[in-house]
Amino acid sequence: MEIEKILNLISTYSHTDYGKDYFLKNVKMYKDLTELDREVNISRVFFDMAIKGTLKDLYGLSYIPSIIEKIGNKESVEGREFRKIGEFLQDGYAIHKHYSGINDLLTDKISDYKPLLELKDQIFKVFTPEGEIKDNASIELKRIRNGIDTVKRQLNIEFNKIKSKYIKYLSLDQPVERNGRLCIALKSESRNVIKGITVGRSDSGATLFVEPDTIIELNEKLTDLFSQEKNEINRILSNLTFELQKNKFKIEKNIEIIEYIDANIAKARYAKDMNAVFTLPHTTKKILLKELKHPLIPKEKIVPIDVELDKNGMIITGPNTGGKTVSLKSIGLAFFMAHSALPVLALKAEIPFIEEIYTDIGDQQDISQNLSTFSAHLLNLKNILESVNEKSLVLIDELGTGTDPIEGAALSKAILKYLLMKGPIIFATSHLSEIKTFSLEEEKLLAASMSFDIETLKPTYKLIVGVPGASHAIEIAERLGIDPKIIEESKINLNEEFSQSEKILSRLTSIHNEYEESLERIKKKEEEIDKTKKEYEEKLQKLKKKEIESLEPELYQLKEQIKNMRNQIQTVLKEIKQKKDQIDSQEISKKLKESENMASQLEEMRKALSQNQKGRKIEKSKIKVGMKVKASNNIQGTVKRITNSKITVQIDGSPIEITYSPTEIEPIINSDKEKSEEKRIYVKIDQKKSVKSELDIRGYTVNEAIPEIEKFISDLISSGIKEGRIIHGKGTGKLAMGIWDYLRKSSLIKDFKIARSEEGGTGATVIEV
Repeated sequence: MEIEKILNLISTYSHTDYGKDYFLKNVKMYKDLTELDREVNISRVFFDMAIKGTLKDLYGLSYIPSIIEKIGNKESVEGREFRKIGEFLQDGYAIHKHYSGINDLLTDKISDYKPLLELKDQIFKVFTPEGEIKDNASIELKRIRNGIDTVKRQLNIEFNKIKSKYIKYLSLDQPVERNGRLCIALKSESRNVIKGITVGRSDSGATLFVEPDTIIELNEKLTDLFSQEKNEINRILSNLTFELQKNKFKIEKNIEIIEYIDANIAKARYAKDMNAVFTLPHTTKKILLKELKHPLIPKEKIVPIDVELDKNGMIITGPNTGGKTVSLKSIGLAFFMAHSALPVLALKAEIPFIEEIYTDIGDQQDISQNLSTFSAHLLNLKNILESVNEKSLVLIDELGTGTDPIEGAALSKAILKYLLMKGPIIFATSHLSEIKTFSLEEEKLLAASMSFDIETLKPTYKLIVGVPGASHAIEIAERLGIDPKIIEESKINLNEEFSQSEKILSRLTSIHNEYEESLERIKKKEEEIDKTKKEYEEKLQKLKKKEIESLEPELYQLKEQIKNMRNQIQTVLKEIKQKKDQIDSQEISKKLKESENMASQLEEMRKALSQNQKGRKIEKSKIKVGMKVKASNNIQGTVKRITNSKITVQIDGSPIEITYSPTEIEPIINSDKEKSEEKRIYVKIDQKKSVKSELDIRGYTVNEAIPEIEKFISDLISSGIKEGRIIHGKGTGKLAMGIWDYLRKSSLIKDFKIARSEEGGTGATVIEV
């Protein structure tokens, strides 16, 4: 089924080689449904992150498996390799921390990760990013290297003295190293000018390398210090290697977890790119594969097939090169992918839970065992028949071919009957007429065929369920220009019964094709109607919005009148309270009467406003399965599942499902409710005028700015203002990044963006609450 090629394809979506390694060694069919359930759900978590754009980037993560293997084998490790281990521990910890806590199942799956931060710190203390050993790798090494620097300075002073005094006798004006000793390059004819030990000469003999007596002692010191340095470095590396060997198992476990994370990232990115779905196999025998595609066929050439089966098996027939084998492989791959927690390349996939897949596909000829193609097929089928059970899937390509058609058909029918008795799910292809008839007669089997256009002699690659296919061998030969006499003779050679059955099959196929074409035309018409309906609904909403906006002045005026009356009543009551001892009872009665009149007017105003607002108030709907909703990122879809505090939404026009929290979505209400909601908002116009829609936090730190932003957002929401502007300045960008991080996490923010250039550009952020 070319599983290895498909795994290689998905692995290209990995961020690092860790993901690629996982696909090479760890992908498997899960035989425990509980374990498979967990893996599918974790895959869906990563898929949700891929859709939302919250996957953490693993690019650049140091690759260390080969280095750890060298340490395990006690092989020499270079400084840069040590440093890579430290970088892996640092970056791997950040990756693990990012993905822990996102989902309980994922957190539990990667819980064995060990940070090993102390080991990371040890490595970073010893090595520079280039893999060089630092001077302060240890106190002793620092002392030794300081001593080396001191002796080198003293040697330099001595060389400068020699150079200034004997420059005309020197071949070079810089010291040279010979046999681990620093020397001067002296012209051979000037050997007696300087006292010292000759340690070598040039190839030409023109230059002698002399260690002057004045630096012999310094050279001895330097040699001794170099020896001490080497011993100390060996000690440091030995200790560090011991720590790595001690923690080898933990590091390898960390590598496995990073491989697992990167592989899930690859699966999610592949599923998003290819519009694939993650599906959990069920415990019934029903199969539904909507618009199934083969992963290795280019997008522009793929012809999707629909497979629906509620019986024990399906027999696919039809002409050569019609797509039978590709369909068979596509079905097998769908089963494998679903049982390996990999995305299935289909719009919808419902697949029974199985434990094994058995295949007999392709040319099985084996010269080394003196087996013909037919014999090799039989041997493979023998192994399948001995192994299958009710939890198996069996795929057989070209059943009964390679031998006499009559004997092949008899044997094939017997094999199918035996398989039906043992209970696996069966998908088989065949050319044999006896098998076509058997697929129609056997109630446990479903006939199917690959569609073929006899007019153009080209396969359509569409799977027709319920109708066996004709081979069209003679028609194809005739269309290709074979001699008419041969065509006529071949038709005569066909017995009448066979010819009639082939005509019936051909006619059934034609009827089905016409039916499919009619359905396609109807589908296109429905799409056009839906598009037109949507356009008119949008126009209607715009008209209703204009109608609501036209009522705004009236509503605002009523609001202001009510506000004024409230102020007057408060004033009257205040006067009564202050002057109750100074005015007589008649005056009090008069004031109370005025208050009652004002209250009466207020009530009339309230009723008038309520009348205008009748039907405009909306209560927050409870989210239910099947409800149309809109997410905070403006994605619209239908609620598919509600589990605990998570709501799964299927995006409109796509098989993709995304999980949201209740605070991230809202129901898409009908036009009447939308109208009332918009009018309800307009009543708050007077409150907006008292709240600024702009906040200036230039000069603040991030910690100082957050409380101000929280209050600003709260004021906007309570005042009904939908948009505000935060001025943070440009500067280093640290304040802006901190603000954006806060806004990204806030459930009160619907959207935010950098302001237009005339509003401050990158120095300001516009928020939508």
